[in-house]
Amino acid sequence: MHPFQNNENNRNFSDPLVRHAYVEDTQNCKALWQKELDVNKGEQQLLSKRISLMKSFVNDLPSSDPQYHMLCSQIKMDQVELDELQFRENLLIQKISN
Repeated sequence: MHPFQNNENNRNFSDPLVRHAYVEDTQNCKALWQKELDVNKGEQQLLSKRISLMKSFVNDLPSSDPQYHMLCSQIKMDQVELDELQFRENLLIQKISN
């Protein structure tokens, strides 16, 4: 199954009402952490895909192209964000397992 396919478990979190209902449906702190972990993993997947696509695109550009340096900088910034998400994931896993 493709991770980006629409199914009943995927919600449109761009809709504020869906986000609010998702959080309000939480019964306890561990459940909220689990939901944050689920969202975090989804963000990591999207960011990893974005980094991958930019890397493949930047490989086709000559280093003299102005977009080359902009994309290289964006890849580095996205990698920092991905590292932060992975760090947060580890913290959430520790909180959930305690």
